[in-house]
Amino acid sequence: MNRLAQYFEEADEPREPGMVDSYWVVETAQYWFVVAPDTARRIERQLARWWGPRWLDFTDSWGVRRRIPRAAVNHISESTPALRAAARAFYRARKLEELADRRAWEEND
Repeated sequence: MNRLAQYFEEADEPREPGMVDSYWVVETAQYWFVVAPDTARRIERQLARWWGPRWLDFTDSWGVRRRIPRAAVNHISESTPALRAAARAFYRARKLEELADRRAWEEND
């Protein structure tokens, strides 16, 4: 028996916590972090303060402690199933529109 087989069997089972339907995303230029609603509200309050902290400390949905510069936060947004479905529909419609606007001599992707 292969000694590594037990590790491969364990790797097949996801270890991450189950995703909830709705969550909040804190986005920076390089990264995005999934957070709980109360964490998102706390970060928003810190961003709204005139003399806010220079660094934001929070725990993301996977339990990882994060520390990012306050100035690095681009925006905080909510992600619900309805919002994600609307975004997918928008991108599909946009792709169909782009395909319809192509001329016959243009290459197909």
